[in-house]
Amino acid sequence: MAPKPIAFEPLLGISICVALAVAAHLGSLPMWVPVTVAVSGGIRLQLAYRGRGAPPRALRLGMAALAIALVFAQFRTFNGLSAGTALLALMAGLKLLEAETPRDIYIVTLCTYFLSLAALLESDSFWLLAYLIFILWLTTASLLRVTTSRPGPDWRRSLRYAARMLGQALPIALALWLLFPRLAGPLWHMPDDGSSATTGLSDTMSPGDIDQLVQSDEVAFRVRFEAAAPPPLERYWRGPVMHDFDGHTWRRTYLGGAPPRLLMQGPAYRYTVSMEPHRHHWIFALDWPARWDLPGGTLTGDYTLVQRDPLSRPIDVAAVSYTHVQNQAPLSMLLRKRDTAPPRGNPRTLQLARTLRAQHPDDLEYLSSVLTMFTQQPFYYTLTPPKLAGDSVDAFLFDTRRGFCGHYASAFAVLMRAAGIPAHVVTGYQGGTFNRFADYWIVRQSDAHAWVEVWIEGHGWLRIDPTSAIAPSRVEQSAADTLSADGALASRWQHRTPWLADARLRLDALGQLWRERILLFDEDSQTRLLEWLHIPEPDGQKLVLVLAAALTLVMCWLTWTVRRELEPARQELLIRAYSRLCAKLAGVGIARSAHEGAEAYAMRVAEQRPDLGPVVAALCRQYSRLRYGGESPHVSAGQFDAAVREFRPQLTPRDSPAS
Repeated sequence: MAPKPIAFEPLLGISICVALAVAAHLGSLPMWVPVTVAVSGGIRLQLAYRGRGAPPRALRLGMAALAIALVFAQFRTFNGLSAGTALLALMAGLKLLEAETPRDIYIVTLCTYFLSLAALLESDSFWLLAYLIFILWLTTASLLRVTTSRPGPDWRRSLRYAARMLGQALPIALALWLLFPRLAGPLWHMPDDGSSATTGLSDTMSPGDIDQLVQSDEVAFRVRFEAAAPPPLERYWRGPVMHDFDGHTWRRTYLGGAPPRLLMQGPAYRYTVSMEPHRHHWIFALDWPARWDLPGGTLTGDYTLVQRDPLSRPIDVAAVSYTHVQNQAPLSMLLRKRDTAPPRGNPRTLQLARTLRAQHPDDLEYLSSVLTMFTQQPFYYTLTPPKLAGDSVDAFLFDTRRGFCGHYASAFAVLMRAAGIPAHVVTGYQGGTFNRFADYWIVRQSDAHAWVEVWIEGHGWLRIDPTSAIAPSRVEQSAADTLSADGALASRWQHRTPWLADARLRLDALGQLWRERILLFDEDSQTRLLEWLHIPEPDGQKLVLVLAAALTLVMCWLTWTVRRELEPARQELLIRAYSRLCAKLAGVGIARSAHEGAEAYAMRVAEQRPDLGPVVAALCRQYSRLRYGGESPHVSAGQFDAAVREFRPQLTPRDSPAS
């Protein structure tokens, strides 16, 4: 017998599931892939709504061949996460286009499950996981509606049963997560290596090329201090240091060797920084790091904490920093030559430096005069500065006088070098948002900052933040930024909508808990778990034994649960009620034979007792429907039991004992 064609409603349900699964990959798939899936699903739904079948076979084969060719042209391979996900999404869409039988729906469902799994390899977000669980729940419910020969259950019952199935699978997933040996680190999402002008850090800085800085609310890292945090003016998080300047762009200089020794002063701040993945090697530590717990981590010659490999997954780094230091050794000739290299181009800036230097031969006085210039002259801070062509520092200082931290740090460092004072630009983050609900600080990409370090004889390296010289009254505002442009994005959210800011902080605390308890659950965490279970000398072998024992217990529980579902309480109530009905009829002399079915029994009762026939026939019919046809829309097992209890057959004079 030919399989029954698929109806419009289940086809619509599984199409929605495919669309939701593909939506989880919108940030990584080429746009033509989800468009192709959407067009395929739309065509099939339109045909099904009109009662028609799939498009012609030639059209389907042509679309499949074209899609495969486009995938290969886009990725030059069918291997890898990106190419494999694109191919899987296209398979789901094209299979949906030709879906005509339940078997086709089963294949589309499998593709949807695998698409959801692939999304977990691209991101570690707690909210993505919750979204994918919702997709799995909806997909399972859709599958239930096409796996029965009878008319499928309604959506409410399907969703309820799918939720029960996912709940039964949860103990198995929990046992595997806790006890399956950790063989390798997870595959974390790697940010795109794009050139969009969003706040964040790279190993170059060209502020003159950017005419609009879009602030990003993305989290760069989180910090938990063991005691009090440093004051706001000392919360500088050190990143890459720029030494080379070609007149337009600052770049890092890679010099080997240990950094010069520093004399740490003031309080020591102990903290743990929870880094998010990025494509570089550096770790953002509080200026200046003294100790750190990072295998393979080193301090570069300009005091930047780095590791050997790019930061491809989240890590936690415990460190100790001092915000006040003193240099114990004079600046070497190599470092002095590097940080006093004469600036290229920008002749007006060099002339300004010579003029100010002649007026202020003392280094500290010269430094103060440059800051005074920024304060007293009409310079403005703005996130939408005009582009600077050619000599960018000249154009900024003498023409536009509008910019953000990168403009001011670049101009200040050039003016210092032009006067023979060693200087370089330091990029990193400044400030952060305190999450009072979980006692840690959130540093976002919108907190990215640039400042300058200058060498003053007798003082060593001094941190100078020329952006702070700009008066608040000279911060330009745009229509999209009704508060001060120098405020962090998170701070402006807090000012505008305090209740929403609190909600975001609570959600971030939940996400951090997910990160600490789930994402960073590793081999050491498993060892601590075995120790908590009082297992002596825990090792890999004992871990496997505990896993086997846990899975055995879970499978026993699951078997017992499934057996109960096969003979649920409804059936037990139904059988007891039917047995009561048979007992009542036997009491009036019409006992049921062992081989006799309900319908046949009702016919015999009607022959012997016509007065009881209609009632018994109705009860037996209800019993058959409930027992063999599932829940009846007209009567439930409880109602059947109540009807049997109300049924009280009477003896006839012929059946009475006296006769």
